[in-house]
Amino acid sequence: MAGVNWPAAGETMVPEGLQYASIPDIITKIKSIGMNVIRLTWAVQMVDDIFDLPGGDVKIRKSFNDALGERNGTIVYDAIMKNNPTLDPEITRLGVFDAIAKECAAQGIYVHLDNHVSKAGWCCKERDGNAWFGDIDFNIAKWMRALEYMADHGKAWPNLVSMALRNELRRGPDSLANYNWNTWYGNMTAGAEAVYKANPDILIYFSGLGYDTELRPIFADEINTPGSTSAKSRRDINFNKTALPYGSKIVLEVHDYDFDGGDTNCTEKQWQLRSDAFEALDPPSPPGHPFAYPLVVSEWGYGQSPDQIGTVYATCLRKFLPEQEVGWMTWALGGSYYVREGVQDHDEAWGLLDHGWKGWRCEECVLKGLVPMVEGTLGGLRKELAVAVA
Repeated sequence: MAGVNWPAAGETMVPEGLQYASIPDIITKIKSIGMNVIRLTWAVQMVDDIFDLPGGDVKIRKSFNDALGERNGTIVYDAIMKNNPTLDPEITRLGVFDAIAKECAAQGIYVHLDNHVSKAGWCCKERDGNAWFGDIDFNIAKWMRALEYMADHGKAWPNLVSMALRNELRRGPDSLANYNWNTWYGNMTAGAEAVYKANPDILIYFSGLGYDTELRPIFADEINTPGSTSAKSRRDINFNKTALPYGSKIVLEVHDYDFDGGDTNCTEKQWQLRSDAFEALDPPSPPGHPFAYPLVVSEWGYGQSPDQIGTVYATCLRKFLPEQEVGWMTWALGGSYYVREGVQDHDEAWGLLDHGWKGWRCEECVLKGLVPMVEGTLGGLRKELAVAVA
């Protein structure tokens, strides 16, 4: 997999950018650089509204009015309808997801669904209410209900290949007592069971702790019961995929960023990535414990400007990820958001597309940076498929 994140978990709960461009045109841009997957984010709140509000799935006209105010909401809604004349004027939030999945299928693009947040909005902070199981806006029962619902709904999409259980789990203000791998294990395996029950054909992505930067305990047999470090207690709850009915569907996901410019040595960067996550591909597991897992870097990226393309972080990951033969999705697709952290039409400097979702924000970054990386990731696979077909 080599692809891009398409945010859809903001306050409107509608995939971004449609006031500027049509769904086919946006997906054509993704296809034009060789990518083969989108990571489509979603909020539990969207599914809660389907169950809890009169009328079920919310029409996007109402969703934009609620999120942006009636005046601005109407302007954005009208622009979406103008750019996307094939959409029903009464279309719902999930109806837009369906339209995107359908067009992706028509253009040969896979869909990966990512449960980004519970309460719709920008992610992520420790005090945003979405951080950890049982947080103020992270109702576990509703989260599991939503996972099952989306997995079942996605069965109608022939190109849905995977679902992630939760984005960037992290310590919340009220989670000091239960922020541990034991709590992670109980909830994540229950969530996976819900997905597998509803849709046994798709892959299931497990994220780790620390904003999804910590995976090592999963593949290194280090998941301990609280307060214990004994080998016996580790074996009691080890994450052994052969003991799980969906074990063959498990994929680990990791995120990696360099927000502060601290990555100054590629060798050290690669060592850190191997230790935290990439040893999952070939872990130092004890005999008899098969802890090797497929791995996908589901978020990574940098500002789309010429001065960022040559940083140690950017050049190192563009080389390292294809070498490791792992999948990846860069953040993010578009150059703006309907609303982000209270600012309407918020600019996204990391977006591959410009603010108006028409051209590349930094053509050099895409054509000289990402395109060779896509080819390095998928080129060998495409050759193998061509040989198999021949």
